[in-house]
Parts: sequence; structure tokens; C-alpha cells
Amino acid sequence: MVHGPGPFLRWKMCIAAACAALLLAGAGFYWLSHSARLAALMRADPDTVPGDADLAAFAIAYARPVYEQHCASCHGAALQGDRTRGIPALVAHQWLYGGGRVAEIERTILYGIRAGNTKTRHLADMPGFARAVPYPGYALDPLEPGDIRDVVEYLINAAGKPAEADAAERGAQIFARKGQCFDCHERDARGDDAIGAPSLVGSEWLYGTGTRQDLYDSIAGGRQGSCPAWSGTLSPVTIRALAVLVYAASHEAR
Repeated sequence: MVHGPGPFLRWKMCIAAACAALLLAGAGFYWLSHSARLAALMRADPDTVPGDADLAAFAIAYARPVYEQHCASCHGAALQGDRTRGIPALVAHQWLYGGGRVAEIERTILYGIRAGNTKTRHLADMPGFARAVPYPGYALDPLEPGDIRDVVEYLINAAGKPAEADAAERGAQIFARKGQCFDCHERDARGDDAIGAPSLVGSEWLYGTGTRQDLYDSIAGGRQGSCPAWSGTLSPVTIRALAVLVYAASHEAR
């Protein structure tokens, strides 16, 4: 004669079934809640997300492991960048493109910088003025080493630091005429964030720390940094979440 499970065993089986049902219900609720928040993040105007504390916190938590997997190897675990490679800090107060709005950050992540697609940011390439042909895009005269040093003195002087006066005066003329530097960096050398031309007289630097040698190396050798486009690798909502993470980190640093 076969006996069924005893009362105690039946009780344990009932408890286990109830726990399993609760877990499934909880998982289903989490999935629905998670999906709803992703949808809300995607529907929102990106620049309004930081003003919604709950949605921003969700986006940051969602983006953090993605940043660690895909972005930290270049921009650093603390978003500090790498000045030896021209990788900008993402917690800086000065932006290479735009003013650091979520939508602007999102566009850069989507399409990259010099990433080879039609929407990538690629308008400002820094010529290498010590080369025989400084820039292949249009004709520019190369500069002699002395000319480059004069431009460096001009930039040091424009930043309000002690500089050799005669050299700075000569450098100002080269900056405004022969070198055509004003065309990207503006006449006051403060750059143009519409095209990604950095300020040359500020406190934030892509390469080095703004020493004379750093400036000389950039003018002589040129700079054409790049950032990959993530639009084909990451989903649009993931990219938006990353943009919110970067925005939040940059504003926490202020």
C-alpha cells in the first residue's frame, strides 16, 4: 500500500509552493516596473531627466555597469579621463562639445567623434604645423619652430600668465594671420564648443596640463582624437542612461 506525504511534508510543500509563487510574482512585478521605467526614460525629454530624482537614479543605476564595461577603460573608473591620450574628463566644468546638457552628451555617445559616420562630430581637426603639409583638408603654411614658440608665448600671455612680451606679440600675429588659428579657436583663443575646438587659455586641458611643452607639442604635431559611436552596439535607452550618468557625475563635481 502506497502512502501519500505526511502532514508535515505536505505543509512544507505548500510553503515551498507559496514561496515560489511569491518569487515569480515579485520577479514579474520587477520586470514590469523595470520595463516601465526604461520606457519612461526613453519617452522623456533627455534634458528633463535630471530634474526627476527617481528616474535619474534609475538611469544612473542602470548605466553604471554599462559604463564600467564599455567606457571606463578609456575615461577611467571615476570618469577622470586621461590627459596623456587626449581623453577628456567627464567630470570637467568645460565641455568640448556644447554645454554639457544630457541631449548633447547623448549625441556624442550615439555618433562618436571622428567615428566615420555621417553624424559623427568631426569639424575641428588640429593641424600639425611642424609638418610640411600641416592639414590635408586645405592649404596651410607650416610654421617654423620659432613661430610655434611665439604662438605658445601668446597663449601663455592670453591666459594671464607671465610670458615674454615680444614673442607673445609676434605669436598674436601668427595666431590671427598665418596660422589661421582663430578660425577654430576664436580670436580670443577661448575655443568654440559648437565644433569641438577647445579653449587654449582655460584651466581644463585635453592633452597635458597647459605647459609650454604641452602647447608646443599640440601645435607642432596636431591632434585628432576620436571616440567610437555606440549607436550600433548599445540600445538607445542605454545610451540615454549613460548620458544621464555623465551629466550627474559632472554636476556632482561642481
